[in-house]
Amino acid sequence: MSIFKPLCFALLSAAALCLASCGEDEPKATQYNLSAVQPGENFTDPRDNNVYRTVRIGNQLWMAENLRYAPNGYSLDGAYTWDERPVDLTKIVPDNAAVIELIDHLFHDPKYNGWEVDGTPIAPWVEGFLKQLKRGRMTVAEVRENIKYLNPAFDDTLTVRLLKYAELPEARHKAGLANFEKTEKENGGYVAKNGFLYTFAAAQRVAPEGWRLPTDEDWKQLERTLGLPAREVERNEAWRGEGLATLLSVGGKTGFDARRTGGNLYQREAGNFYENKGKAWYFWTATSTMLQDSIPAAYVRLSDHFTTKVWRGTSRVANNYRPVLYSVRCVKDLK
Repeated sequence: MSIFKPLCFALLSAAALCLASCGEDEPKATQYNLSAVQPGENFTDPRDNNVYRTVRIGNQLWMAENLRYAPNGYSLDGAYTWDERPVDLTKIVPDNAAVIELIDHLFHDPKYNGWEVDGTPIAPWVEGFLKQLKRGRMTVAEVRENIKYLNPAFDDTLTVRLLKYAELPEARHKAGLANFEKTEKENGGYVAKNGFLYTFAAAQRVAPEGWRLPTDEDWKQLERTLGLPAREVERNEAWRGEGLATLLSVGGKTGFDARRTGGNLYQREAGNFYENKGKAWYFWTATSTMLQDSIPAAYVRLSDHFTTKVWRGTSRVANNYRPVLYSVRCVKDLK
């Protein structure tokens, strides 16, 4: 009798047994619970009048859009648009209008009592110099030279202010806004649809009053409410919840509408690393941690195009050259 048939039978039996045992080990598809999900009322941010859709998930109210709030200095204060490069601080120098504004502000500072010289206010001269500067009949250097002649202390104080110009809120706003508008024109208007990409430090400061940057626990509460099993919720540095990303992404049944906005991701090398626009979403949580006892990091949530699961894990907040940039959603508790 040929040994071929018994051997084939044995191999097929082993394969069937293997498939059966493998099937037993595979996690069952999660049955999500949408009964606790309903649309919320629109929220208008009083700081800039941006309007956000919201969604109620259990006893939490989540923004259903990425935050679009720009702090005063835009990227100088940690809010970037897509492919935006950092502002060169050495190029933030005052133009004539800014110099006039600085002189005028300093001149009228009550702390200096009109910058009197031998009891005589220098107001008539300074105001005359500024008029000539505005009309183009004097240069900034000439105005400063004349003021220095009248009151050297005034020019010394002005020099200090000019050196610190890049640190002034109005200078940061002007430079940050110009850099933002230039980049938005180049990228086709990223922020209106996708929101800003924030540094971790900025993400902790930008929530409107009454809202907060969600913690890792806030995200876990959302996941539990939707029906993600406890063993899956607690998994760390792992993809969790087959189908969860589908529910949370644009068009998903929760209305959470996470957009695949990409981010400026961590890498060791210098230079920016804006990646995965249209492929992945990344959200900061407020929960910070340390890697290897000394490397600042934070918990994040992300989803990528190759899976329907959501990653829970940590991300470094910067490398030696630049910050990492992710999107922000805000949450608040419902009574």
